[in-house]
Amino acid sequence: MSEKGDLFLYELYKRMPIDTKHPYFNLSADAFYQKYPYLFEFYEDNYENILPKDKNAKILDVGFGFGAFMVYMKKKGFHNLYGVEYNNSQVENAKKMGFAVESITDLSKYLKNNPGRFDFIHASNVAEHFPKYNLIELFDLFYNALGIDGRLFIVVPNIASHRGIYARYLVLGHELGFSEISLMQILKVTNFRDIFVYSSQIKFRPRIKNISMLIFQRIANLIITLFDYLYLGTNKPKCLGQYLLGVGTK
Repeated sequence: MSEKGDLFLYELYKRMPIDTKHPYFNLSADAFYQKYPYLFEFYEDNYENILPKDKNAKILDVGFGFGAFMVYMKKKGFHNLYGVEYNNSQVENAKKMGFAVESITDLSKYLKNNPGRFDFIHASNVAEHFPKYNLIELFDLFYNALGIDGRLFIVVPNIASHRGIYARYLVLGHELGFSEISLMQILKVTNFRDIFVYSSQIKFRPRIKNISMLIFQRIANLIITLFDYLYLGTNKPKCLGQYLLGVGTK
């Protein structure tokens, strides 16, 4: 990928401090899941029909952060879990939880060195960190790292949501925002098939915070839909959740 784009990302995340006293650090996978169950509700609400059927599937988590997705997958019975991350502190934390992870300085190099290895690649809050001129090569590399019928699962902030602009400029490492159309386009031009893009959702749970969030999101979406219809007519966006989730098969 572009040397300038890679160099910026590497330097930024190498220098960006991670608070190793954060409560998500230094926990076993079981303790993490039990202590912070609300973190895993996003997966329950949005991932159910996307995950592999085969518990032996080789799964790569790109930019795993605190390791929540790998913890969730372990709880679901998957065991061939791998992860890559720029930050050494997060890598060491995930290793303590028992995951096969490694620190990288160049994502493109890692993907090039693992052609056809994985059955499922999960990249949540990753693609928006790369410059637009790197996206085609990045998705080509995701494609090449998958085996036949392997699946790419992309999660990105939704620029059309009520928090879209805030999410776009939330951190210095964010390079662009995605709409449902642009996410669909990048999957199409990099030869993925059986593509679908959908909006994240919050399912009902009988507790005050969850109910409040659900009500607020629906009100916000109604307001956004009204303004979009006035300005855009029938071209208004259909996905208004906080995140866009895109799926493509090799």
